[in-house]
Amino acid sequence: MDKEEAKRILLRSVSNLQERRGDITIGDLEAEVINNACLYILKNQKEQMSKSKSIEDMFLSALNSTKDFVPYAQAFTEAAMELFPSHYTEKEAIPATFGIQQNIAWEGMWDHLRNYFQKNHGLQIDNVETTPTTFYSTNHKRFENNALTSESDVERTINLSFIDDKKEIVVSIEPSLSPKKAYLISNENSIMKYKGYDPDYLFIITLDEFEEVEKFTLEMPNRNLKIMYFE
Repeated sequence: MDKEEAKRILLRSVSNLQERRGDITIGDLEAEVINNACLYILKNQKEQMSKSKSIEDMFLSALNSTKDFVPYAQAFTEAAMELFPSHYTEKEAIPATFGIQQNIAWEGMWDHLRNYFQKNHGLQIDNVETTPTTFYSTNHKRFENNALTSESDVERTINLSFIDDKKEIVVSIEPSLSPKKAYLISNENSIMKYKGYDPDYLFIITLDEFEEVEKFTLEMPNRNLKIMYFE
């Protein structure tokens, strides 16, 4: 790809976001650069691997795609600096270049992108059915070894993206938890329990009579830690 193609992609995406939201922030612009770059790279990687005829070809395709990460990242960050020179400078571009490389290596990035583009742009990047839900918490209680250790009246935004009829979920908590993917282990009496693919995490979702989220619980069994979030 070249910088002009990155500019077309980025300008179209940012314009769409602005139409849907009205005003956008510097943080929104930074997210647009990173997520559009990652989506382009991962799509290209998937296409290259789909053309492979053997395990060796697949390995070489993945290796060659990896080598292309930096030029792609630079194309998008340079495009952003030219399109939005008053808001996006080297100060934002340098960490974004590293952020793109790190995110590409994260196994949950495609799930994050699926949720991001559906939630912010109304776009489906694949055929996987997802149902995004946002739970706004104003109070949470922290338990260690089953004993209440603190209670805080602070706002937290809990993003839940249910996948494949709630068999899987992607969870993030703003601003304290990056996206984590988990699979359903039980669903009884309006209480769903999900075990993280990262085994340090367990998520419990309690629904009310209208099938809306009433309470959300984050557990880290290895630390005997539990945090319960309420409206």
